Amino acid sequence: MLPSLTAAEERLLLRSADPEAAPVGEDLSAKTLSALLDNAEFHGILPIMLRKLQESGDAQLPRDAGLRDRLEDLRQKATIATGQSMLLQYHGDRIMKGLAADNVPARIVKGPVFARKLYRNVADRPFTDIDILVEPANLARANRVIAACGFELGSNEAESYELQEFK
Repeated sequence: MLPSLTAAEERLLLRSADPEAAPVGEDLSAKTLSALLDNAEFHGILPIMLRKLQESGDAQLPRDAGLRDRLEDLRQKATIATGQSMLLQYHGDRIMKGLAADNVPARIVKGPVFARKLYRNVADRPFTDIDILVEPANLARANRVIAACGFELGSNEAESYELQEFK
């Protein structure tokens, strides 16, 4: 169960969620920071909070060994998520170049676009997939280009055409 927050802690969480707001500089107890981290993870703002904690410096963090171990683990996972996002961006770019070369109109939407356009630090908005919009009439051509880039359809083909969503 998600730890509940006081009104003051909710304001801290909201400030932590704002990528442009100053890092939280207050002294926090291990219990409060742990609850904030749980809530940040649940609400998808953990990367922003971790960056801000890093910017504030570890000297201001509680001296709780368990909390510091958890922070180290979360930071490693955030680094991996950033790397995965970079790899996805690379493959998305490859696919888009292939689609353009075959004159298949397409656009990448959501994840990498949001990360690039809405966040000063792209690592604040990791993503786990690449969504490419293609007109239904061009799906077969787009799928051939994507296959030529080394990807295989991971879902049922007939169902994918019915849903117009290919994985």
